[in-house]
Amino acid sequence: MVVMKTQQIKQLALSIVEQGEVSSDISQWIFNNLQKSELKLFINYLSRALKESTVVVKYAGEATSVVKTKIQKMFPTKKLVYVRDDEQIGAGIKIEFGDYILDYTVTNMIIKIMKSIRESL
Repeated sequence: MVVMKTQQIKQLALSIVEQGEVSSDISQWIFNNLQKSELKLFINYLSRALKESTVVVKYAGEATSVVKTKIQKMFPTKKLVYVRDDEQIGAGIKIEFGDYILDYTVTNMIIKIMKSIRESL
């Protein structure tokens, strides 16, 4: 087994995310050479790097090319993943990137209006 330093493990995870795929040789090497604690650290770094490099766009109905172009301009360096989620969204769009969420759904607007009404009573 090879003992890797934390920075090396982090760099391995970042390079995999940048490439967008993992060859079977590299994945086999990772499982054969990383100790259990190193593998946990690697998965943590990999998960974090994927979360930071990806924008998830959830919408109901059909996302038009105009909307997709605007979102692409908002996040030019990120990978965009479009998810049609009619049941939870209802109508509108929800954009998740990193630890942030932009929620422009009808459901969220109704919740905000109801909260405002309750607070004013």
